[in-house]
Amino acid sequence: MIYGFEVEAIQARKGTLPREERNDITAYMTTVRVEAEEGKKAFRKLASQVNGRLSRDCTDRAATITLPDYGSCQIMLRLRAEA
Repeated sequence: MIYGFEVEAIQARKGTLPREERNDITAYMTTVRVEAEEGKKAFRKLASQVNGRLSRDCTDRAATITLPDYGSCQIMLRLRAEA
């Protein structure tokens, strides 16, 4: 199955992530497509693709990924099945 992602929110310390980078992250995350058997595996693939850390409270429908390269900002994502 092919999955897409929707960004619900981005959390970062004030002043660590400029608006342009937030927009770039959101644009990239919404265009990525991942093929996996289930939702959690899709989130794992996405996290490894963006060099991020997947949160432990990941479900089949939603997850949080921390991006160390961007000031350890956290991105809350929702899963969207596409095929």
